[in-house]
Amino acid sequence: MKKVNRNFKVLVAIIIVLGLSLSVMAQPNYRGQMQHPYMRAQSGLNILDLSEEQNDQMKEIRLAHLKDVQPLKDEVKINRVNINVLLKNDDPDMKEIVNLVETNGKLLTQIQVKSIEQRINVRNLLTDDQKIIFDAHSEKMGKRRALAQHFRQRRMPERSRF
Repeated sequence: MKKVNRNFKVLVAIIIVLGLSLSVMAQPNYRGQMQHPYMRAQSGLNILDLSEEQNDQMKEIRLAHLKDVQPLKDEVKINRVNINVLLKNDDPDMKEIVNLVETNGKLLTQIQVKSIEQRINVRNLLTDDQKIIFDAHSEKMGKRRALAQHFRQRRMPERSRF
């Protein structure tokens, strides 16, 4: 009797997992799909009509920025994992948790400063007309980024902010 009951539970669990996976697969993929060809052509820095020299300099700035920022981002992720591990202990070490949170704050500040430096370096490469377009586009992208972050946080409330 117990074996039949156990088999029944396993069968129900498999059906639920398959049912959930089918519903997930049925969701449309909206990532990166811009329907209007004008929007597709005008995305990113393409709207600035950069010269070849400007493109090369932008690429160098972007790669240098990634090399600077990636180790910091990795360290932030490691600290977040360590915080979550400490929080799951029976007797969490509050001093260690606070230390990791403060370290992450300093790292995130460094990342933001480096991002601002990159933006300034990119802007310094542009002509006056390109700067106007760049500033207007950056403002719109900032609003979109904030809105996307808001909806991402609403969708996944269980995600830790550490």
